[in-house]
Parts: sequence; C-alpha cells; structure tokens
Amino acid sequence: MPDATTDLVDRLLTEGPIGPAAAARLYGSYRSGRPTHPSTVVRHIQEGVRLADGTTLRLEGVRIGGRLVTSRAAVVRFVAAQQPAAAEQPAATPPRSPAQRATAADAAGERLKALGC
Repeated sequence: MPDATTDLVDRLLTEGPIGPAAAARLYGSYRSGRPTHPSTVVRHIQEGVRLADGTTLRLEGVRIGGRLVTSRAAVVRFVAAQQPAAAEQPAATPPRSPAQRATAADAAGERLKALGC
C-alpha cells in the first residue's frame, strides 16, 4: 500500500521535477526588480509559510540524490493555497452612474461651502 511520501514522490516525478532555481524563476521578481533567490524556494519547502488562520503551508518538495526538487504544478498549488477564499475577499463596489456621481459632487460642494472652504 503506497504511503503519503510515495504518493508525493510519484506526483512530483510525474509532473516533472524542477530545482529551486527554476522554481524561483516561476515566483518572478517583486522586490525592486530583483529575482527571487532559490533559497526562498528551499525555505518554503522546509519551513513553509504561515497562513492567516495560523496553519503552516509548505511547498511540496522531495530530495533526489541529495538535492531538493519540486514541480511547476506544486508551485501553482502552493501559491493558490495562499489566496483568501472568495467569501473572504471584499465585494467589489459597483461603479456609480453619471447621475449618482453628479449628485455626490453637488453634495460635497455644499458641505465644503458650509465649512467655509
């Protein structure tokens, strides 16, 4: 009977293993245009990240010949799992009509006049 480790190894090998440097390139650059360092990927595999609910999420990874590898699909799952659920995201406010904007502008102008501005 396969265990969780065997299932993880099988999944990552089937998806196509990539090293930390290739996974870091998938992360992109977000700090002053500097690329993500491969050690960030290693840290996400070994230590994970803390989610808003207090749980720790780890990037799926395994060792092959002493080197850590993950897969592109595992990176996608890792990033997706960090996103808040749709119910937690604030609802988008529908845009106001031109008449509503004009009414709001008039009301703001009246408030400014009342304040002496």
